[in-house]
Amino acid sequence: MGVNAKAAAPRRPALTRLRVLLIGWVLVYHLELPLRALRGLGFVEAVALKGYLGVDGFFLLSGFALVLGYAHRPPAGFAGWAGFMRGRILRVMPLHLVLLFALLALVLAASAAGLSVNAPERFGLREFVLQALLLHGWETTSLHAWNYPSWALSVILAGYMAFPLLLAGVLAAPAAVLWLLLAIGGAGLLALGAMDPALQLNHTLHLGLPRFFLEFMAGMALARLVQGGAMPRWAATLGVALVPAGLWIGVDAVVVAGLASLVARAALLPGQDEGGILHKLGEASFGVYLSWVFVEAVLVLVLRLVQPGAGGRLLLMAAGLGGTFLAGWIAWRVIEVPAARWLARRPSPAGA
Repeated sequence: MGVNAKAAAPRRPALTRLRVLLIGWVLVYHLELPLRALRGLGFVEAVALKGYLGVDGFFLLSGFALVLGYAHRPPAGFAGWAGFMRGRILRVMPLHLVLLFALLALVLAASAAGLSVNAPERFGLREFVLQALLLHGWETTSLHAWNYPSWALSVILAGYMAFPLLLAGVLAAPAAVLWLLLAIGGAGLLALGAMDPALQLNHTLHLGLPRFFLEFMAGMALARLVQGGAMPRWAATLGVALVPAGLWIGVDAVVVAGLASLVARAALLPGQDEGGILHKLGEASFGVYLSWVFVEAVLVLVLRLVQPGAGGRLLLMAAGLGGTFLAGWIAWRVIEVPAARWLARRPSPAGA
């Protein structure tokens, strides 16, 4: 039986709140690398050092959320594709570019003040241009330069470009084919993780695109199964257990399978109020993710000046986590929301 229901999906605020958990996990990972605040804490330390998998959760969620938003109004033809891309680009580029130029100003100010900049080769013109155009995640560079976490935004842009065509495929697919797509995605992630056991799925500038597309497509297929009622709530609930199981055995692909179940389980929750701090932080997730480098710069400066003990490192981790969420929320309110409102008032090009 197909799952081609055309009715608009109801809003699912739990998915927005899930972004907070995912971005928080990524931030703890980035904080733990320089601070080692959780060193010696066994499984807790292991969970923190696997925080890069929060990005995989975002890739799953990207495909899932786009299907929920566009299954009932798929972009048709070139005009539909162009209109879809215009909306996506106008949503992500203002924040990305403002923060990238803010980072440029920070690097120039540090140089003018005589402060040493770590790995100055990361701040060259070529890398800046690639990053401004969001092309740095497309096998174009090997340098984690400038606002380096934006590599994820770069591969998501590739997903946006392919989405209308991929959506047409999953809308036409019966449930059996959708389950097959999930199986192929899981097998692909296992194979990708086996290529370098030390990295597993922590591929970014190199092999970040296949990592993304395997999960993006899995998220799309999963969304259609949820929309068509082919994903039982009990199965999604049980599947969430794969997250701690995968962390325990140390297999990234198993953790991602659990994250897929977590996305499905969140989508199956009944409607909830869209207010509250968690919902607002979830809406600001791009801003939070892209603001990390500014908090990192402060952290690097602090660690140059002092050598904190274990308690001090935990306090720095908590401050860094809270500071990044605060900076991201401010970026969302001051840059992303006003830009979206201004752009929404501008007329679309004819046919877009």
